Amino acid sequence: MEKEELKELLQKYYNGTLNKEEEQRIEELLESFDAYNEFLNETMGEEEIREVDETKLIKKAQQRFFFRNTLLVISFILVIVPLLTMFSVVYYGIGGENGKGNEIIQTIATVSEMTTPNVYVDYDTIRDEIYPFTMTVTVDKYQMVYDEKRYVGQDRYKMFLTDVFAKESDYKFNGYSIDNIETRFVHPKSTYSLPDERRKAQSLPNDWPLEINISLDKAYPLKEIHEKFKGYNITWLALETGVEEKMKQEQDFIRTPAIGFPYKKVSPHSVFDRDFNNYGEVVKGLELLNKYEKLATNLTEYKDLKLSERLNWVKKQKELKIYGISIMGTAKDISSLQKMKEVKVIRLGLNDAQWGVDE
Repeated sequence: MEKEELKELLQKYYNGTLNKEEEQRIEELLESFDAYNEFLNETMGEEEIREVDETKLIKKAQQRFFFRNTLLVISFILVIVPLLTMFSVVYYGIGGENGKGNEIIQTIATVSEMTTPNVYVDYDTIRDEIYPFTMTVTVDKYQMVYDEKRYVGQDRYKMFLTDVFAKESDYKFNGYSIDNIETRFVHPKSTYSLPDERRKAQSLPNDWPLEINISLDKAYPLKEIHEKFKGYNITWLALETGVEEKMKQEQDFIRTPAIGFPYKKVSPHSVFDRDFNNYGEVVKGLELLNKYEKLATNLTEYKDLKLSERLNWVKKQKELKIYGISIMGTAKDISSLQKMKEVKVIRLGLNDAQWGVDE
């Protein structure tokens, strides 16, 4: 049936002008339309229900997938992290006293005491924490004030295997920065001019505690230092190593520190505390630093410790020669020191306010 013919018959059906045969034909046709519409409605409803069910299934699958992956990650962490930590414990601990962990700690203590005048490490309070591939070493630092240990603060070194990736200090104002570098000594053969500060002490009370850093007129054997400065409270000695006389400009002192050693043992009962007043022990200290030169350098503010050159020079000399001395004293001591021909330059360090000494 054509579209126009159907429209014409529907109009006549509406107007009531169809004969019985035409009217029956239209009603059968309309009934077929109703059945078709019912079929469409039922089919569309089923499709919508099916879409809703599929969405729920997808969400449930995603939840199961996420839950399973979460369990896998947690299981991985619970299994792998302890394994990695155990690997690190073995890595740092194997070898005992000669193991990497112990030698790192020894390097930290040795480089601290050999590059910083009158700063000592308390070996008995060193703490270390081991994590996967890393180790954190916390060190208490002290200074000697009239044979008494005074607490300075803590340094914390974070290692990735044997490399330093962070170092923190709770007593250094600028942390491990070149801004903290202070030139205390100058070799007698160096052309660098280090200003003398002995006049600063003239306005101070005679009993005012001071750190006195002395550059000598020449390098003296350790035995002569004992004799010439007997009675003074010596805390640290600057060691001649063959490179000091070549340091002629400020940049040299910023890149390369004075190397020396404590005059006395801080913890005389500690098996780890090195007695540096002995040629062999000083050489051992330099050998350790030379072995771990990259580590030793990164533990300080300096860029070039020149350890290999210094070690070879000291070994050839067969004795310890001193060109600088740190003394814990008073303004009165400066008056007597400046009369000695061996004293070339005096530099002042900390006063009683910084040492925590009561007035």
